[in-house]
Amino acid sequence: AKLKPEEEIPRGATIGLKPNLVLGKPASSGATTHPEIVEGIIRYFLDRGYSKLIIMESSWVGARTDQAFQVCGYRELAAKYGVELIDLKKDQTVKKKVADEELTVCAAPLAVDYLINLPVLKAHCQTKLTCALKNLKGCIPDHEKRRFHRLGLDRPIAQLASVLPVDLTIVDAICGDLTF
Repeated sequence: AKLKPEEEIPRGATIGLKPNLVLGKPASSGATTHPEIVEGIIRYFLDRGYSKLIIMESSWVGARTDQAFQVCGYRELAAKYGVELIDLKKDQTVKKKVADEELTVCAAPLAVDYLINLPVLKAHCQTKLTCALKNLKGCIPDHEKRRFHRLGLDRPIAQLASVLPVDLTIVDAICGDLTF
């Protein structure tokens, strides 16, 4: 079966693209989402009449998202196609209740009509494998990222997935790092 997301997305919808730009390293390092994958998705939606596309990310604690946008080729990509870049480190936040806990989530990913998660397939010292769910940590503020690590990542990441609905996940497995 062929994937046709445009069949479920209303015209005029805002489409959010959430790559993994954990730090300012090119995708060839295995750390970040290839901009060519994101470019293909942008072109796909532009060709079908969607014009409200947003790339959003918050790099890991201690890294600068604006530097990752530049080094990873996303600033150039956004300029080429007229796509907005949102540094979620500067975004407003929203409190979301899940079970008996409260999570702080960036507002922009919650505000889009259709969210596409674009993680890199990687290994991780705490979770063994990172992919779709862990990539959503780029949608929370730094203080919440630190708290997730203190609590142990598994449960908070699962809770985050329950309050931040993703409509489509496309995994970049071109040269992910499975050795970390």
